[in-house]
Amino acid sequence: MKRFATLYGELDASTATGDKVAALCRYFAVAPAADAAWAVYLLAGGKPRRVMPTATLRRVACDLAGIDDWLFEECYQAVGDLAETIALVLPSADPVADTGMGLAFWVEDRLLHWRGLAPEDQVRVLREAWAELDSASRFLLIKLIGGGFRVGVSRLLVQRALAQHGGIDAKRVAERMMGYTDARATPSAERFLGLTAATRLPDANDPESGQPYPFFLAHALVAEAHTLGDPAAWLVEWKYDGIRAQIVKRAGRVWIWSRGEELVTERFPELLPCAAHLPDGTVLDGELLAWLPDAPTPAPFQLLQQRITRKTLSKKVLQTAPVRYVAYDLLESAGIDLRDAPQHERRGRLLTLLSSGAFEVSPEV
Repeated sequence: MKRFATLYGELDASTATGDKVAALCRYFAVAPAADAAWAVYLLAGGKPRRVMPTATLRRVACDLAGIDDWLFEECYQAVGDLAETIALVLPSADPVADTGMGLAFWVEDRLLHWRGLAPEDQVRVLREAWAELDSASRFLLIKLIGGGFRVGVSRLLVQRALAQHGGIDAKRVAERMMGYTDARATPSAERFLGLTAATRLPDANDPESGQPYPFFLAHALVAEAHTLGDPAAWLVEWKYDGIRAQIVKRAGRVWIWSRGEELVTERFPELLPCAAHLPDGTVLDGELLAWLPDAPTPAPFQLLQQRITRKTLSKKVLQTAPVRYVAYDLLESAGIDLRDAPQHERRGRLLTLLSSGAFEVSPEV
């Protein structure tokens, strides 16, 4: 934990991109792979769930510091950050007590087991944990416990550092990181080593083979009309207001990924029968849309939003907010990456593939 706390401090103290990349590379060079795996998850946007109530953290901190809650509140108002306030008011740690355990241990053997403990047990494990850590590590642990871990590092910067560390192309790292921060995918030493391997590692299990491709978004084109060439040479499609998603069919299974790299397969069960008929080794890029029966156009996004916020999908919800998938592009066919092929060629293959009507194809306008 101390090594990751040092990295966090370096990243938080610097605004220079080069310095942050250098700090990450130093960390990756010495950290055990299991620790580095969790570091990448957290720094790339993985969202740890809250482990304990804020009130528990405050109460234990006040007890250990020997102060009343009103004084803690005054300190909190002056500092402005709960984790920093607690780390500052806690008594100095015994340096001999530090077990030297890394980030993976603290997450996998501690944090993941603390959620759901009885209140008295949460107090006990919290006191024991703070006794083992120095101030910087305590601060970081509190951030992880409260689910408020944030630092000024972008996913792109993490990918850049990984590419530099592994001596490989950053684009390859970006591909391998797709789905890395999904809550269902636990970081591991093997997954971290796979991010920077010189050659693509074989899939360890079926879920790994459902990895999507990086999402590429549209950008505004600012140019004079005469520089755009012949309008007939352009392919223009509707920009729909839905959820950008990739449908992946490999190894006889189907995965649906949102642009936020969240696996949402179970949220759209009506699409699975159609996707099951796709050939293995197919990846579609498109849009999930709420679309009422016999309606000529999609429904407003608000209808789709009502559905995706539900924890359970009842028959009524499925009927009132039915979903269609409109495909924009064919990214993979027969297991072959088509992204380097011309767009008109990919579209032709997409039209042929979906001629059976399994899914809608975005019309040209």
